[in-house]
Amino acid sequence: MITTISPVENELINIKKRLLDINCDSEDLKKIINDFLSQESKMIRSLLACLFFKGNISEEQYKILVATELIHNASLIHDDTIDGSFIRRESETINLKYDNKLAVIAGDYLISLATKELLELNNNNVVKIFFETISKMCIGESNQYFSKGKIPTIEDYLIKTQYKTAELFKACLVSMALYNSSELINTAREFGLNYGIAFQLKNDLTDYKKGLEHSQDIKDKIYTAPIILLNSIEYNDLAIEKTLDLIHNYCEKAKDIIQDFEDDIYKDYLIRLINQLCN
Repeated sequence: MITTISPVENELINIKKRLLDINCDSEDLKKIINDFLSQESKMIRSLLACLFFKGNISEEQYKILVATELIHNASLIHDDTIDGSFIRRESETINLKYDNKLAVIAGDYLISLATKELLELNNNNVVKIFFETISKMCIGESNQYFSKGKIPTIEDYLIKTQYKTAELFKACLVSMALYNSSELINTAREFGLNYGIAFQLKNDLTDYKKGLEHSQDIKDKIYTAPIILLNSIEYNDLAIEKTLDLIHNYCEKAKDIIQDFEDDIYKDYLIRLINQLCN
């Protein structure tokens, strides 16, 4: 029986505390950043990583988790600015509350904080992993921009999805595996990629299910899996069914990757999180 409370709740609280305990010479900028980081968030990347490594988190791994969350939140601020979004986590976006310039500055500052956390590790392998990941995230965002108004191939969409979303899951897990066990590196890499792609597919499907008039992606002429698999810009239950099949495929791969993990509360919770994407 899986409880509703995560078995790594204390670890997540610790990460959140570290995120809010930032140093900034500008009190105004610090308040903006703290307000954003204080908003309700599942911290899914940290949650997965803490479960994957069974809550046995070292100081070095905490720095990796904090850096991951900072990079993710920076990408959200930048995405809101690029997309002209007004609401994030049921609150006004920074670009709406202030302006695009300050939003870009806030996002860039979070990246600088993440870089500081990573450099303090004195581990070139980890730094390289994250710098390559940030580069891929930018390429993914660029590919999405240049494909606006076009229905891409499913292959191009999945590459963009991997770059924009799954690569950060992978970077976090692989970097943490470097401080845990070299035997887990390949497992961490494949689990991060498969879960990350399924995660973004589910987000895209959720947006599509709002309907053509309410889908933000469709309003922005960004065509995701349901549109691609149907090859038509219309609402259809078959598109939902096909996308769910694709999500299920990646979820099954993620579960297969951890099938040899010890049967315990951590593995049970990981499987629960995977199964949530399939519904």
